[in-house]
Amino acid sequence: MSRAIGWLLVILGLILIAVSLLQSFAQGETNLGGVLMIGPIPIVFGSSPEMAVASMLLAMAMMALSFLLFRGRY
Repeated sequence: MSRAIGWLLVILGLILIAVSLLQSFAQGETNLGGVLMIGPIPIVFGSSPEMAVASMLLAMAMMALSFLLFRGRY
């Protein structure tokens, strides 16, 4: 079950990336942001403060989801 959820999240992420690329080419404006996790330490970057905040929120949601999916495994 969790393997299917993982694949679903990967496919959903690829679809979101493709849609955002198509929208950015149509508008001519591009913003980027991301999170690099080194152990428990997140490094957040973004081309604007809004993108940095959005990246932080997305990272926190992904961490919460991973805690829920992998609880009790170890």
